[in-house]
Amino acid sequence: MKKKTVKIILDILMIAALPVLMAYSLVGETLHEIVGTAMLVLFIAHHVLNRKATAAAFKGKQSPVRVLNTIVNLLLFVVMIFLPLSGIVMSKHLYTFLPTEGLSAVARTAHLLLSYWGFALMSFHAGLHADMWFGRLKKKKATFIALTAVLTAIAGFGVYAFITNRLYEYMFLQTQFVFFDFGKPLILVFGEYAAMIVLFAWIGYWLKELLKLTQKNTTKKKADV
Repeated sequence: MKKKTVKIILDILMIAALPVLMAYSLVGETLHEIVGTAMLVLFIAHHVLNRKATAAAFKGKQSPVRVLNTIVNLLLFVVMIFLPLSGIVMSKHLYTFLPTEGLSAVARTAHLLLSYWGFALMSFHAGLHADMWFGRLKKKKATFIALTAVLTAIAGFGVYAFITNRLYEYMFLQTQFVFFDFGKPLILVFGEYAAMIVLFAWIGYWLKELLKLTQKNTTKKKADV
C-alpha cells in the first residue's frame, strides 16, 4: 500500500472517530476509552508518516499560510499530548492499574477543556489540507459549485448544532457539566457532530484560501511597483 494511501486512511479514521469520542456518555465509557486509545495510536502514526513536513515547518520563507499551519499544528500537538494523559488519569476500565489517585478532579477539568478544543482544532486542521481535494474539483466548475453549496449548507447546520449543543460553554469552561440528551437518537448526535466537523473544516479551508489570495495580491502589487 502506498504511503499516500495510508495517510488518507489514517486521516479518515481519525475524523470518523471524533463523533464517537464526543458522544462519550451515549456510547459508554469503555468504548470511549478504546476509541480514545485508538485515536492516540493514529495520531502518533500520523506524525511518524508526516515527520518530514514537521521537520521542515520552521525552514524557508514563512508565508501567512505556513504560519497558520504551524500555529494550528503546535496547538493540536499540545492538546493531543495532554488530552490522552488526562483521559488515562480518569480511566475506569483500561488503565485502572496505574497509580492516579488524587488527580481525577484536575484531569476531569483538563479533559473537558481539551476535548472540545481538540475537536475544533482537528476539524480546522483537516480543512487547512482540504485544498488537495478541491484543487482538482475547481476544474469542474459545476461539480465544485454543487459541492460548495452542499458543504455550506452542512456547515450552516453545524452552526445550529454548535449553539444548541452549547459547545462554546464547554470550550471556555462556562460550565463543567456536559449535557447529553439521552432521548435523542445516536445517529442524530453523530450527524450533529459530523456537521460541526464540516463547519470548522470549512472555516479552515476558506481562511487558507483567503490568506493565499491576500498573499498573491500582495506579491502582485510588489511586482508592479
